[in-house]
Amino acid sequence: MGKAKGSEKTGGRKKGTTNKTTTEARELFIKTIEGQTEYIAEAFEHVKQENPEKYLDLIAKFAQYFVPKKTENSDVVKHEFPTIDMNDWK
Repeated sequence: MGKAKGSEKTGGRKKGTTNKTTTEARELFIKTIEGQTEYIAEAFEHVKQENPEKYLDLIAKFAQYFVPKKTENSDVVKHEFPTIDMNDWK
């Protein structure tokens, strides 16, 4: 039989902690990309000259990693304003 529901977690990684391999892979990727920024800019410019439509598509795909995606706000706020009689202001 397992632990009782709601009991405190013991052992292992804390919730939300990435594993060591993932952290190292991300660091390696970032170091690799940092050395390629000049070439990436040149490649973007080349695509822009050859095919502007493809360039815009490329920018849109690239941007999703740096700009948060918009989400639809489903909150509904209702305001009720009292009726004001202008004759009351005299």
